[in-house]
Amino acid sequence: MSKFINKRGVILVIVLISVLTLSACSGQKAASSDIDYPKGNIEALVGWGAGGGTDTFARSIMKPAGDILKTNIVIVNQEGASGAIAGDLVSKAKPDGYTLWAISSNYPLNVALGKTPHDLSKYIPVCRIQNDIGTIQTLSGGKYNTLEKLIEAAKANPGDIKLGGTGALGFDDIIVSMWENEAGVEFNYVPYESAGQMHTALLGGHIDAMFEELGPTIGLIQEGRITPVLAFAENKIEEFPDLPIAPDMGWNVTEGQSRGILVPAGTPEEIVRKLEQTFLEAKSSESYKKYEKDSYLHLRDGWLGSEDFKKQLEESIEMYKKVLEEIQ
Repeated sequence: MSKFINKRGVILVIVLISVLTLSACSGQKAASSDIDYPKGNIEALVGWGAGGGTDTFARSIMKPAGDILKTNIVIVNQEGASGAIAGDLVSKAKPDGYTLWAISSNYPLNVALGKTPHDLSKYIPVCRIQNDIGTIQTLSGGKYNTLEKLIEAAKANPGDIKLGGTGALGFDDIIVSMWENEAGVEFNYVPYESAGQMHTALLGGHIDAMFEELGPTIGLIQEGRITPVLAFAENKIEEFPDLPIAPDMGWNVTEGQSRGILVPAGTPEEIVRKLEQTFLEAKSSESYKKYEKDSYLHLRDGWLGSEDFKKQLEESIEMYKKVLEEIQ
């Protein structure tokens, strides 16, 4: 009888230990998903001036994110060096979740160009939120208002057809170079300091075409003054069913201007996960959805979680390095 009681006692102890262990684990998970963060305001650095694409993106996503976190996320514009100055400040910030960096595709490009000493190891990617679609646009009443006319002229006159983009050796320049290699053509790439200057140049006939997203020129497109003749996208765009896409022409160029969030390396994983979930929720907010649709950023889903965004940035850096070796 005593042996039987002892066996039952041992079994009871084992069961109790198991229950306590499971309870402890459950408590740890709950604590991880319900951490005491944030306790105050958060700063989000933007490496560009107010009113630009990345600044507008940051302001549009940080407001609903702040509402979800029940705090203020303050936008801090740190212009200069194609965003590298903001990246330097973030890399040196305390990794506590109170400093965010709103980046664009210029960050991986800066790494590939060697314009920043801070490679991806200095940060933790939280998420990618946007993946815009680049297009080639021409004057609706101009000589090159179709893709066929533009390509034919570029092949007949290598280096003569003027194609505008924002910045030299920036994202626009790189994508145009990739397209030239794929299509076997050569344009005269004309860099502009701002998209507004480039739009004016096209409307005034000073350039023959330009690389631009649909959102910034949708008004001019709807007015019939500008015509998109090619989109760098994997799939046909429903709103522009007659617009050719690069893969259908045999050109493997679909890279878009993407934007997302990084934090300093060393930021606790539970904070990164909370931010990741917060931005996913903020992306679905009514205010952000309206901005997204008004800006024609809804045409391609840009969401990537932390791990996938890291892989995408790594791949972009290697791709840009390869392209730069070919064009420099």
